[in-house]
Amino acid sequence: MFRSILFFSSFCLLFSCSNGNLSNVCDVNSNSYLEELLFRITTKDKSFHCGYQIQEPREPICSLSYEQAHLPENWDLVKKEVELQASLGVSGPEALVQYSLVSVQSAIGVAYPAFQSALSAPNGKLYLLPYNSPYIVSIDPNNRSFALSTSVAGVVDFMGGALGPNGTIYLAPHQNNDFFSFDTSKETMSTIGNITMGGAAYNGGVFAPNGKVYFTPGNESTIRYYDTKTKTFGSVATSLSGGIFSNGVLTPEGKIYYIPHDATNIYILDTNTDSVTMHSYSFGGSGNFFSGIYAPNGKIYIIPFNASNVFAVDTKNNDTVTNLGNLPSPVSGMFNGVVLSPNGKIYPIPYNYSNFISIDPRTDSYSVLMANPSTTSYRGGAIGLGGEIYLSPHNADRFDLLDTKANGSFCDSIRLSPYWNKF
Repeated sequence: MFRSILFFSSFCLLFSCSNGNLSNVCDVNSNSYLEELLFRITTKDKSFHCGYQIQEPREPICSLSYEQAHLPENWDLVKKEVELQASLGVSGPEALVQYSLVSVQSAIGVAYPAFQSALSAPNGKLYLLPYNSPYIVSIDPNNRSFALSTSVAGVVDFMGGALGPNGTIYLAPHQNNDFFSFDTSKETMSTIGNITMGGAAYNGGVFAPNGKVYFTPGNESTIRYYDTKTKTFGSVATSLSGGIFSNGVLTPEGKIYYIPHDATNIYILDTNTDSVTMHSYSFGGSGNFFSGIYAPNGKIYIIPFNASNVFAVDTKNNDTVTNLGNLPSPVSGMFNGVVLSPNGKIYPIPYNYSNFISIDPRTDSYSVLMANPSTTSYRGGAIGLGGEIYLSPHNADRFDLLDTKANGSFCDSIRLSPYWNKF
């Protein structure tokens, strides 16, 4: 507002010595023009006036909160910052680092499978979300240490979640009827709702620009959401059909692309209208895919589970689908989760696949990296402060990170963004 007043004062000073047409509202020297301009500035009216539109000075993206960064009008700033960090390159080849010699089983006190997905939080920590673990575990990337954060009641009560406003993680109910929130500032759990549902109900969620967290349907066909503004639950009128969806990907247009697992088609939810459309391309079902991620080039990369190849959906070109080709030596259950690094590359998280790989969206090419140390090893990961990816151990009995050797890093506006900080 202060800058708006300065802007108006400069206008007044510029034209104070002129004798303009006082009755012409489009004469820049007239009192009517200046009065109209002041009214539009003070009311933040951005409609066109005499062929011009008021544009307030924009803050750098890293000075905005993550809640603001994913608003559609800020995407160009997000894209510019992500591409800037990628242009800084890397310091060397990627490395798999075991950052704690404590085994997962001894840390949580039960046998694995331990965790399913990980999320970053505004307090600088990352949180491993339980599968069989009786605890949410926090990771401090400053000293690469872990701590038992808070206990949870059941086994596979929830499957992933989404970071909403004010550092609250909204967990996706999987094997029960309760919806939980996790306050990362206090590290406390709360029950925010109860809805009767079938088993394996939802798989993760997406925090949309309208303030709603939309949960990704698993065995449920209804897209349910929690409105973080009104603290109420609701649902989208159109149900999804055809099977299980495993992941949701947010685009700058406020659309969520639901990645098919047992389903054969991508469904697209427009959160501006809560309307649903189906993409015509058939991805085959049969557990072919599990994850997806949006890249700054406007493409969504569909990461294989039982399929042998990666697909790209070009959201800037009528959702055109491109097959990027087969991965070497495909197996069943290949990847579970995917993370964007500040070096500009995409890293699918290996589950049964024998190696880590990277995908470069600038060339749509693969690179095979180091070996995966076990099978059914990881499910998801989250980006650390320096571009390292903290892996969520499932059956891997070790705490690992993938050092992407990025020279750049993501500020919190990007690191916590719902475009990428999700499962």
